[in-house]
Amino acid sequence: AWDHQYQQISPGTFYGRFLHTQNDMLGVYRNRWERAIHYRGAPLGVVMFAVTLTQTSEARWMGQRVGVDDMCVGRCGVEAEYLSAPLWDSVVLTIPEVELARQIVDITHDDPETLLHTHGVVHLTPQLATQVRQAALNYIDTAVRSVATPDAPSPLPQMAKSTVELMAQVLVSAQPQRHVKPSLNRSRQWVHKAEEFCGQNLNQPLRIGQLCRELGVSERTLRDAFYKQTDTSPLAYLKTQRLNHVYHELRDGDPGEVLIKQIAYASGFSHLGHFCRDYKQLFGEAPSET
Repeated sequence: AWDHQYQQISPGTFYGRFLHTQNDMLGVYRNRWERAIHYRGAPLGVVMFAVTLTQTSEARWMGQRVGVDDMCVGRCGVEAEYLSAPLWDSVVLTIPEVELARQIVDITHDDPETLLHTHGVVHLTPQLATQVRQAALNYIDTAVRSVATPDAPSPLPQMAKSTVELMAQVLVSAQPQRHVKPSLNRSRQWVHKAEEFCGQNLNQPLRIGQLCRELGVSERTLRDAFYKQTDTSPLAYLKTQRLNHVYHELRDGDPGEVLIKQIAYASGFSHLGHFCRDYKQLFGEAPSET
């Protein structure tokens, strides 16, 4: 099980593609997002690795900037968050923690716990990043071809074993940073506190002065925190979150019982015309079309 939460951040109709193949040793996902997405989730029982194929700008994993040759690592059972570029094409690999630990021990002959606690951005050389990308894409291509020939001997088990060995070697050789900068942790804390307060007071309008007073923080500090973490202002980001909340309410609700006006007012939007304009700008459709 893996709890995922997604919110669309950049405006326009969302387009994307998704492909997933899985066995006991390895999961490989091919993702393409054509809008900026804010993701949160905690992989259970597995360690997650994400490498970029294409992105239009720097992304952020746990508040850390992610370049095209960087790898995002998600620790087993620990929530992580990712703010993607407006276009992000990627491969994500998941490996059972016990299997990854076994491979690390085979390489280092040492306790694997320190490396298993990696939770952040790992900087790879261009050559190593290319090697990881190619291994993941070759695995997906082979899995797709195997569907057409289900009775033929499959190379996937051996390929999965080789890919897991590669990822263990990458983690060992990359020597990931053990700690995130304190300033990034503080920024994430302010953003999370603001999100929590606004979520608990969903029907109240967003006002920067009131938000700062409730959190006990200066406006400058809060703005700096949001720009470090999200590249946008507190009110713009929090409004986008509320629009996503309305979107999910409309999408998941009973069409015969859902009243757009009531959901909008309950989500802090007091001016229905402005709400409808902002909603359509973000999602590329009117609330009545969701």
